[in-house]
Amino acid sequence: MTVTAYIFCKVKMGSIQKVVDMFREIGVATSVVVTTGEFDVIVRVELPDLESLYKLTVEEVCRIPGLEETTTAVVTHEIPLPSS
Repeated sequence: MTVTAYIFCKVKMGSIQKVVDMFREIGVATSVVVTTGEFDVIVRVELPDLESLYKLTVEEVCRIPGLEETTTAVVTHEIPLPSS
C-alpha cells in the first residue's frame, strides 16, 4: 500500500531555494511548491509504507538546513474531481 503525505515547511528567510533543492536530492517528492501564508514550502511525497515515511521525516527531512518547522499530514482518502 502506497502512502501519500504532504510535508508543510516553515523555512528560515533566505533558505527557500536550498530547501527546495534538498527535497529534489532526496528524490521521493512528487511535487514541491513554494507558497505564501503560514507555510513557505509544501512537499507531496509517495512512499511504499508508513515506516518509510517515518524514516524520511526523522532521518532526512529533519537534517535539511534552513527548515525551521515541519508538519506532516498523511492522506487518508483522495477524492478525484471531474476535469474542467
